[in-house]
Amino acid sequence: MMINITFVFGTRPEFIKLAKVIEKLKNNRKFSITIISSGQQDDLLKAFKDSKLNSINLKIKKFNNTEMFISNFLVAFDMILKKKKVDYLFVQGDTSTVYASSLYGFLNKIPIIHLEAGLRTNDIHKPFPEEFYRQNVSKIASIHLAQTNSGKRNLIKEGIKSNKIFVVGNPGIDYLLDGYTTKISKKLESKNNILITMHRREAIDGSLRKFIYNLKVFLRTNPEYSVNWPVHSNPNILNQIKESFKSKPKEKLKINFLKPLDYFEFNKYLSKAEYLITDSGGVQEEGAYLGKKLLIARDVTEREDIIRLKLGMLIKADGSKLFDRIQYYKKNSIDLKNTNIWRNYQGRGKSSLKINNLLTKILC
Repeated sequence: MMINITFVFGTRPEFIKLAKVIEKLKNNRKFSITIISSGQQDDLLKAFKDSKLNSINLKIKKFNNTEMFISNFLVAFDMILKKKKVDYLFVQGDTSTVYASSLYGFLNKIPIIHLEAGLRTNDIHKPFPEEFYRQNVSKIASIHLAQTNSGKRNLIKEGIKSNKIFVVGNPGIDYLLDGYTTKISKKLESKNNILITMHRREAIDGSLRKFIYNLKVFLRTNPEYSVNWPVHSNPNILNQIKESFKSKPKEKLKINFLKPLDYFEFNKYLSKAEYLITDSGGVQEEGAYLGKKLLIARDVTEREDIIRLKLGMLIKADGSKLFDRIQYYKKNSIDLKNTNIWRNYQGRGKSSLKINNLLTKILC
């Protein structure tokens, strides 16, 4: 009898990290696969309408807060799962969809497979609420798929048995390498070109205006730098950016604001950037993999290996360390040995195959 694994996702980063795993398991005769989307980021998932990955969509769009999303999800999810045989729920990351799915699994005694397990800042307010979600999903999960050995060590410290933890790399990099239309090369980079992505709640709730102020100060004193900034679809982010650039409309700063980009368009801008400023976890991983000069717009990051290998540096959520970090990068190049270590950690495009082989071995 085939084992049913039900994948659940709601955001574009979740989809990107699950897509290659789903493909592998769909072609594995040991498993039957169900795919459920919460609809959390339907607008950003439109570019991924792949007939091979058709999913049940819960379409949870109209919600005013996280509490409402989670409660609506649990009701809609229950209606679907009552009609289906589910042996395992497979979730990825740290979103509200992941937390709600895992909570449902716990309450209904369905074991959880958690991809990207063990990432930690050890401060439940940073990032908020994602760090809290991660820590609690780890208490619920039966199988922990960690990216790196540091994630495994974090889980063991929290009392998770080592025989339940498996280091598998990052299948999001499988997706990156499969769809990357250019070679991983410095030849495409445009000197002094900066790409920015910002979407975290911490930025919206206080530090984004300060970040913009520090960015403007930097660009005024360093006019040779240019910025591409695809603005997140969240209206709170859009409004703060509009307000912050109202005061001096004639000011000539080299900032090109872009509408939200699909994943493949974003990669084109990423390939051309010398510097990458981001508060996104997945973009940190990709930037480090591609050898970009990575500036992390957070106070802390759960990707501790990126900091340890000196493949990226924190500039604080308010950008107060932006000038200092760029000055560092002007004088120091990224160590290619460390980039290769990171690429090995991430699986070099073979993570989804490793997960397929692992689940076949331990579940069948």
